[in-house]
This record gives sequence, structure tokens and C-alpha cells, in this order.
Amino acid sequence: MAAPAPASDAVARPLSEFHKISHNTYLYTPAAYTAASPLILFFTWQSAAAKHIAKYTDAYRRLFPSARILLVRCDFQDMFTSDAAFSKLAEPALAVVRAHTQSGGAVLAHSSSNGGANQVGEFARAWKKSEGARLPLRAQVLDSSPGRGSWARSHAAVAAAFPKTLLLRVVLSGALHVFLAGYYAFITVTGSENRMVTIGRQLNDAALFDTWVPRVYLYSEADEMVGVDEVEGHADDAAQKGWDVTKVRFENSPHAGHIREDEDKYWGAVMEAWKAGPRM
Repeated sequence: MAAPAPASDAVARPLSEFHKISHNTYLYTPAAYTAASPLILFFTWQSAAAKHIAKYTDAYRRLFPSARILLVRCDFQDMFTSDAAFSKLAEPALAVVRAHTQSGGAVLAHSSSNGGANQVGEFARAWKKSEGARLPLRAQVLDSSPGRGSWARSHAAVAAAFPKTLLLRVVLSGALHVFLAGYYAFITVTGSENRMVTIGRQLNDAALFDTWVPRVYLYSEADEMVGVDEVEGHADDAAQKGWDVTKVRFENSPHAGHIREDEDKYWGAVMEAWKAGPRM
């Protein structure tokens, strides 16, 4: 199941085969694509670098040579985009999914970390608003998510994207603590829901995601940003609500880095869910 070594031009310019269709949204269409080919929706973790994203898109290109890949990246501000703004930004991507499913094609959604989980949840809400139906999936993959958004883990997740320069990291870390203090004060005073809690609730909303669709949770004991207890708690809740859940636990891999520990185990779980498809 291991991904092939990418071509030399892909090493020099990762994701160069994708073209931008909207804000943080990119599309790859291989020459072999047909209406019967799969469509992969890949929602990245927050501030993911192109060279790291390419490890996943390259693997999907090998596993599904004729598949289209719709790539949705995530910046910090995307976590707080309004529903109306997200729906407008997502329309080109929604159109891709709409055309694909109307032609009878199947869809796999793969999200990574809370950033990706936020994006797939918002995408499902935009689809519901546009089509009046649940996001039409054959399989769903949740990598390193969802978490519940504790202060320490939220700080660790955002700080992972900071520059390596020590002084900059110290300054940005302080600014982030100030932001988190303001954010937690705001939700406490107003009684608002923590954004991470909202993400988890949306993922287990049967009005957005079909319970018959197999769902794979990929997570690690060594993850310092999203805990095993958080992921397994969400997975158990999903199973109780009727989802077809598979939990795949890694021992030593870092956050959103499980393919480093066991690539075959990771992609094997994804392919098993895809082959199984929705319960009938």
C-alpha cells in the first residue's frame, strides 16, 4: 500500500498538478478520469505545507490512478469563517461534487486534524444548504480528529505551524495565549459553544453525514494535540448513533503523521472502508 516515489518535477514543485478553483481549493484531474472514476475530497490540517500534503495526494494518485482529487486547504482564519461566506467560497467545489455524483461517481472524504475536520463539516453544511441532502459519500476518513479544544492542545495545534526561529516562536506563542484567553473568556461570558466541540457535533450529525457510510478514525497514543480519549470518545459516540466505525490506533506517530509509523496499516484501513462502501 506504500505510495510511490513522486516524479522529479513533483519533488521540485509539490502539488503543481493541481489548479486553483476557489479560496484554498484545488482540483487535480488525470487524463484517465471518467464519470465512473472515484472523487477524493482531501481536507488538510491547518497551515499544512505543500510538500507534506503531497505525501497523501501522491498516495491517492497511486491507489486510484483515474481519480479526481479535490484538495481543500485550511488557514487559521478558515476556522472562523461564517456559514454564508463558506458557502460562497465552496460553490466551485460543490459544483465538482454535484457533477460527479450526478454522473454516478462515488466520493471518498478524507480530513486531517481539527482543521480538516472543520472544513469537511462546513462543506457538508454547505452541501445540505445547496442540495437539501447529506454529503454523498462512499467512505469517510478522519485522521487525528476530532479534539475537544483544551487550551493546551489548542495552543500546541496552532503553534505547530509557527516559524522555527526561536524569537518569532516566543512572540507568536505569547500572542496566541492572549488570543486564547480572549476566546475562552468570550465563549464563557456569552455561553457560546467551543469551536472544537462544534466540529465534533457536526461530524456526528446524521442530517449531514449518512450513518450507513463506513467511517475510519486514525489516531495515535503519541499525539500531543488531539488525545486518544478525545478521538475514541467521539468514535464510540458515532458507533452508538449508528455509524459503521473502525478505529485504527497507532502507538508512536505524531499528530497527522501516522503514515510515518506504518504506511501499509494506514492506507490499508482507508482501502478497506472504500471497498466496503455504505451498508445497504
